[in-house]
Amino acid sequence: MARRSYIVVFAATAVLVTGAVFLLMKSGNGRDVSRREGRNVLLVTLDTTRADRLGCYGYGGAETPNIDRLASGGVLFRNAYAPTPLTLPSHASIMTGLNPFRHGVHNNGTYVLTPDQTTLAEILKAKGYTTAAFTASFSVDSRFGLDQGFDVYDDDLEGGALFKQVHAERRAEEVFQVFSTWLDNQAAEPFFAWIHFFDPHLPYDPPPEYREKFPGRPYDGEIAYMDKFVGEAIDRLQAGNRLQNTLVVVAGDHGEAFGEKVEQGHGIFLYEMVVRVPLIFHSFDSLPEGKFVEAPAGLIDIMPTVLDLLKIETPGELCGQSLVPVINGKKVKPADLYLETFYPRENWGWSELVGLVSGGWKYIQAPRPELYDLNSDPDEERNLLDAQGPRARELKARLEKMLAASTGAGTGKRTMSPAEQERLRSLGYVQFSGGPADSYPDPKDRLQDLKRFQQATILEAEGRYEEAERIYRELIGESPDVADNYINLALAQGHQKKYGDAAETLRQGLAAVPDSEILLVRLGHTYLVMQKLPDALEAMQKALALNASNFDALVVSALAHESRGEIVDALGFLQKALDIEPGNESLRLSYARNLGRSGRTDEAIRAFTALARDYPEDGTYFYNLGVAYGIKKDFGRAIENLETALRLSPSPRIHLSLAAAYLAAGLEDKAVRALEAFLADPGDEDPATIRGVREELARLKTG
Repeated sequence: MARRSYIVVFAATAVLVTGAVFLLMKSGNGRDVSRREGRNVLLVTLDTTRADRLGCYGYGGAETPNIDRLASGGVLFRNAYAPTPLTLPSHASIMTGLNPFRHGVHNNGTYVLTPDQTTLAEILKAKGYTTAAFTASFSVDSRFGLDQGFDVYDDDLEGGALFKQVHAERRAEEVFQVFSTWLDNQAAEPFFAWIHFFDPHLPYDPPPEYREKFPGRPYDGEIAYMDKFVGEAIDRLQAGNRLQNTLVVVAGDHGEAFGEKVEQGHGIFLYEMVVRVPLIFHSFDSLPEGKFVEAPAGLIDIMPTVLDLLKIETPGELCGQSLVPVINGKKVKPADLYLETFYPRENWGWSELVGLVSGGWKYIQAPRPELYDLNSDPDEERNLLDAQGPRARELKARLEKMLAASTGAGTGKRTMSPAEQERLRSLGYVQFSGGPADSYPDPKDRLQDLKRFQQATILEAEGRYEEAERIYRELIGESPDVADNYINLALAQGHQKKYGDAAETLRQGLAAVPDSEILLVRLGHTYLVMQKLPDALEAMQKALALNASNFDALVVSALAHESRGEIVDALGFLQKALDIEPGNESLRLSYARNLGRSGRTDEAIRAFTALARDYPEDGTYFYNLGVAYGIKKDFGRAIENLETALRLSPSPRIHLSLAAAYLAAGLEDKAVRALEAFLADPGDEDPATIRGVREELARLKTG
């Protein structure tokens, strides 16, 4: 069958009901996979997206025509799994082909993918690819190491804000726009681009059009909105005649729970709704069309599959494997798929969970283990641990072997050595480290606490901070050694501007958890807001002793020193912060200004010149350049930059600076006009300044 054009595929799938699309995909067109060098690669990750909420996975309530058309024109994996229901470690697995116990990233916000790990972007860059990433959430900020190998890593979520909020994100439209702008200016091929969409994430808040279209179903509205910009990205490739030469991979990083087992959101458990994800491969000239694959697959398989399709050698000892043989219909022994979540351990003081999906069964190692037959019980309602004891023991042994291999020694079925147990203990796998099984409670036994926390987050979202505060106090009373409980209480107090109470809450947290980096950073930041600068610096010094690369601690230290007039010290901390986030606009501006304050005018000019080049519509940078050139008595360049600043963002202060530059250059007529413009609209300038300008203007006019 001749390959249909993309537009025709779209038109066909747009008019088919979801069930028909689902059925059409089962057989595929029989085409074998074609490996070819030099293809472009577009990776689209759909954060927090359940497979069973997309049309191509059989959901009748979906409006996902763009993802569906990629599936109907490519290969869809029906049973694909994320290794963890958390954004950062799951993306680390996508980019490295490794499970979390190999790449070492187990949670959001507190781990970094280290440079010794090799990413897909690094491999493709070494093969001559241009690489770029466009992200939507702080969870995958560049500071966490996923930027390795990318020429461009656009994670500007809040317009260059100095501090990025933990929950900072941007909508799909914004992510698409920066990708589209990059693509317009990207002539070279081949390229590897990663687009990260974050929209279907709590709290669900689709744009008004989608809120109205999906009343009472905001999650579906978020997915429909996100799907629109998946289509926009594909259409941009099509319009530029690039789609024919592009391998497109669409994958969810994890799913979402809707309260089926109490959890709302993700991170606590390892049930199907949070670990089963969409996975689709699409390429016009190298993959079957409408192929539907039942064989299990993992996100760890993306990297080796992409490399295989590009005829690039795969690095040795990956956890994932190429899915090309499976796509070709060859019988391949399914690999065991590893699962874990450290979120309950590190955020709640409950036990981590570790699991295995194998041959249609799922085993979850917990203080109270679980075993499910996914074929007969896809909703995981019947724990068969006792009824299927031998199978549970077999899967536990496989899981233990997989983890033990990460210590550098396989175990087979023998008992782990004390050294291996200690290694696992150091990695945090208490369930396999020989320690007491009851050292951390089973998350299943703390469902009431989970319900109360979820209630508190809803109250916060509604602005009912006092009620949320009461619940957080109760949680602290029951779990006083959990740092996150103090953080949540302090944030609720901060929303009410009760900064003294927030600081006291954080001090209490540090008394219970003395070496908590996040508590120290939050306390230092709170002290900074309160202008208790010595206390802020003391807290940051302790935080940096724990982690010298803590970005927020470096920035708070810089701001505190700057406020104390200690500019040299401020510059030192700013430079360290820039080493971590060299593209942070606000950080670059602060650094440039402090260079000027310290008398390092030439360096300040270079820094402001770079900012003006990168942000040519922002008059701030041209204004600062004008002032800096004025200090150097280069009045020609001072005037040139100040006039540009005035054109971009007129203000009384720029008129004054221009008047001074004109006078210094001997251009008295222009100085008069600048002073008159200032007096016509002096804004909120000091009355003494206004009087001085009038006097100077009178002097100039009388000669």
